[in-house]
Amino acid sequence: MPTSARLSYPPPGKLFTVAGHQMHIHSTGKGTPTVVLEAGGAGWSMDWHLVQDKVASFTRVCSYDRAGFGWSEPGPKPRHAEAMAEELRTLLHASQVQGPYVLVGASFGGHISRLIAAANDHEVAGLVLLDARHEDLNLPPSWKRLERSAASAQRVMLLLSRAHLLSLAARMGGEGSLPPGVKKLPPEVRETYLAVGFQPKYFEANLAELESIAESDAQVRAATRHLHIPLVVIRHGIPDLFATLPPADIAEAEITWQKRQEDLAALSSNSRLVVAEQSGHSIQYDQPDLVVDIIREMVTR
Repeated sequence: MPTSARLSYPPPGKLFTVAGHQMHIHSTGKGTPTVVLEAGGAGWSMDWHLVQDKVASFTRVCSYDRAGFGWSEPGPKPRHAEAMAEELRTLLHASQVQGPYVLVGASFGGHISRLIAAANDHEVAGLVLLDARHEDLNLPPSWKRLERSAASAQRVMLLLSRAHLLSLAARMGGEGSLPPGVKKLPPEVRETYLAVGFQPKYFEANLAELESIAESDAQVRAATRHLHIPLVVIRHGIPDLFATLPPADIAEAEITWQKRQEDLAALSSNSRLVVAEQSGHSIQYDQPDLVVDIIREMVTR
């Protein structure tokens, strides 16, 4: 991050060296188990703003920035799920955030949370998955075309950010420059989100994660085993995830996604599936109180 931005928007948490690069973790609240919030693809710690403060009222909770996002420095490639899971484990230990943990993984973040739970179930007290990615989606071909188009858009954004044109456009566009969910954040948080979030390293990190998505899927597939820890899968109720697909493919994609959410719920002998009726894919933005209530229930149990 440029020095001026770093001074104007200091990290709310602390930085620790992990595998040669600095990573940011924001820990609030007191109590046990510790809740660890894992953002989805292209997401970072500030995406949990509407959830973290409320969870901190009843236990310790941590959000963090994967390498390259937010206040964290870029990390070594490849950026696949196993590398990110190992970095998170190292970061938790370096910051003396002790288990047991309740892991909360949104979308792609579900991959990282599941890898940690599968390998360290003695440290994991519970798992919450928010509309998490499944390793075997089998979506219509139009979805793959959409993913390639999204990656191309990220490359354009990277070029604009390197030329400092993106920050200029953000200032000129104001609220219109923000992703839909981010518009629900308080004004001062939205300002920080724009200033800290959309740097060149953000787009570089996001592209690196996208490039390794097939490898991440394979890693999760190989590590999957039946769990016995409490598991809650929260799936979206509003089908916004596939809204830009051709009309003929939307229904098929939605049915496939919801079936895979049921498969995720079958990963543990102690699980349940919850439908976030008023939410699209970004459940922590659309229904943060539901997410908090599910976490509270798991912590209490």
